[in-house]
This record gives sequence, structure tokens and C-alpha cells, in this order.
Amino acid sequence: MRRVAVLFGGRSLEHDVSVVSGLQILHALDPDFCTPLPVYIDQSNRWWTGEDLWHSESFRNGGPDRSRVTEVTLSPGFGTSVLSPVALGPRVLSGFGRTAQVDVFIPVLHGTYGEDGSIQGLFDLRGCAYVGCGVLASAIGMNKRVTKELASRAGVPVVPGLSCERAVLDRDTTWLRDLPARVSETFGFPAIVKPCNLGSSAGLSVVATPEELVAGILKVFEYDVEALIEPFIKNRLEINVAVAGLDEPVASVTEMPITAQESPLTFSEKYKRQGRKSVGSSEGMAGALRVLDPEDLPADVRARARQLATTVFGLLGCEGISRVDFLIDADRNELYFNEINTQPGSFAFYLWSAAPHYWTITELLTKLIQRAERLHAMKRGLQRRPPAELRLLS
Repeated sequence: MRRVAVLFGGRSLEHDVSVVSGLQILHALDPDFCTPLPVYIDQSNRWWTGEDLWHSESFRNGGPDRSRVTEVTLSPGFGTSVLSPVALGPRVLSGFGRTAQVDVFIPVLHGTYGEDGSIQGLFDLRGCAYVGCGVLASAIGMNKRVTKELASRAGVPVVPGLSCERAVLDRDTTWLRDLPARVSETFGFPAIVKPCNLGSSAGLSVVATPEELVAGILKVFEYDVEALIEPFIKNRLEINVAVAGLDEPVASVTEMPITAQESPLTFSEKYKRQGRKSVGSSEGMAGALRVLDPEDLPADVRARARQLATTVFGLLGCEGISRVDFLIDADRNELYFNEINTQPGSFAFYLWSAAPHYWTITELLTKLIQRAERLHAMKRGLQRRPPAELRLLS
């Protein structure tokens, strides 16, 4: 039976959220289809496996007891996909022996070092099969500015924006001094300032004055190297659509997160006030407040969001599950693409449980693993040696 390793944790701000999502995915895998293996990545980027990692209680009060888990590493070489213990000892790897051959990896790593192409590049270097986006789609999807520029060129409506890079500011401090005037000329105040390469609304601010704009950008630079400035749409609605990369991209129903109109969702609202309480919570994203397939939203708007979601998903070359987020300007009755999450919390499985799909997370994971195996076989079949006439060392 195929062995499937679920990776969760990681070095990003969303470490705890990743643990919640990872445990959900781990427990949702079909034991008749595969043998699941938990792999926890701590905030020092060390990999661990062991039976304790199946239980959410192990992650409280500083994380798993290191004496009860085994530190492992992905063995060098191409095509091995083997997890080996870092230090030899009497402990075995979750009953599998001293090494564990992994057939498919499922990275459930939100944010930097997991959702940005980093772990995907490692898997490609090792020739491993894995669920989800590849390096290019992950890297592009992580950068909100680049994603919106590509989407706009493809005819997808986006909210206008300006960006400010930390490197530019380090070279020329007058750039920041002149930025408030550019914002006023482009779309005016109030505005939203947010990190370009982070999720979960960490570092986000709503600013109404030039002084607040500068403070908001400096706040972003505590988390990211690039700030994105966009107009604040006061009378707005937020709707999301998940897309599954099967043989053809498939869009889920829409969802409408419930939040106060005065400000966007903050990190605290996303992971505390809406039910995503902590590592010990079992609900994860499923516990958030939302309306699925909202009937008071016109059917043509919902259909348009689903169509645009698959467009963006295909444009970036995504795989696995992505969640595509949109804003509706209720005053103008216009729909805008906002961002894509290539590894959304809980894999957005709750969006597939409604009509027309009625898929359980277990069924969906099975489909995604089979898809990953097919793509891996296709890649392994590619010719990696030059034809004889082009060889220099023959």
C-alpha cells in the first residue's frame, strides 16, 4: 500500500494554523487507500515523525516531546523519496523500520517556506511525488502583486494598487516621502496596506492619512520585504471559491466570510474570533463563520466568481487545492479578484461538501493523490539526457 507523508508546521507565521490543517488532513486520509505518516516541521526547520504527532494535545505547551519522536531528513539523491533518521538509535520510525519510503507527500504548510515554492523545489530536486502546486505556481501565487498583474493581463478584474519594496526604500528614502502623493493621485485615502508575500492578514492596516500610510508600510516591513497599497472599499463583500486541480480544474461553491464592514479580516479575527482558536482546535477553517453559496448573492455573480477562479487557477498552472478570494464593491456592483491561496487552511474541504459535488475530504484527498501520482509518472518519463549528437563528453 502506498505511504503518504503529511507535512505540517513550518517556519512561517502560520505555523499553528498549519498544524491544525495538517492534523485534519492526516486523519481524513483513507486507511484502505494509503498508509498515512505524520511529518512535523518545527520552527527551526527540523523534521520529526512519530505516533505522538497524530494527537493535537502533543502540540500544546511548546510542541511535541522530542524524546518521543524521531528527527528525520529526506535522503539525498534523485528518486529515493526516503525519510531517514538524523541520528541512529534504538527508536524506529513509527513502526516502519529505520527508514520510511514515501510514495506521495502532502505539504500542508501555509505561508513562507511551504506555500511559496520552497518545499516544492526540494521535492522536485529529489524527484518526489507531491500533492499541490509546483514551484512556479506556488511562487507566483505567494506574491499578490505579481499574481494580480498576470490576472489583469488575462482580463480578470483586479483592484488597482501600488507597491513599495524595502530594497527600494533602503536605496532612496525620498520614495517613501513621495508615496502619499502617489496614493492620493492614484486612488486616494483611505487605503489598505498589507504584506505582498504573506497570508492571514498579518501586518495589515487601514490608513486614512499620509502619516498612517508611512506607519503602515513600516509595519509591513516587520513581516515582509514588499508592501502592497490598495484603495479601501468601504461597502464591500468578500466571497471565496476553491478550485481543485483534477483532470480539469473544478470550482467549488462560493462562500461569504462573515466580518465587520468597517475593517478587513485581521489575523486575530481569522484564527481566534471565528472558531480557529488554536493548535488544540479540531475545527480549523471549518469552524469559521461563513455562508456557503449565499442565496442573496445573485446567481450570475456566483457563477462569475467560479469562472474567474478557474481562470486564475489555470493561468498560474496550479494543482491540488487553491482558494481564490474576491471582493465585491457593493456601491459599484463590481467583482474584483483579490488573491489566491495555493495551500488554504483545511484545504477548504468544507466548500466541497455542498452541492453539486458532495465530496468528503477523504474522497477529495484520494483524487488529489492519484492526480499527483499521474503527474509524477509523466515527469519521470521525460528525457533528461541530451541526444547523442549534442553530447560533449561522449
